[in-house]
Amino acid sequence: MACVKNVKNVIKSVRGTINPYYDLDYTNINEIYRTNSGEFNMIYDAFTFGYAQGRKATLSEIRKKGAKNA
Repeated sequence: MACVKNVKNVIKSVRGTINPYYDLDYTNINEIYRTNSGEFNMIYDAFTFGYAQGRKATLSEIRKKGAKNA
């Protein structure tokens, strides 16, 4: 797995560019907080949620491009 050299730079580079439909909002954060007892589990669940949202966004883009090419 590739190592990210500067996590904060990666975060700054995408902040403000995320489609709100795929973003992590207060309700999501609150649910992650309420359903976990430790910080590491919260971080892991937030990462997993973000990955799932990213996957959903990618599949949506693929469908859009497929519809344009049809």
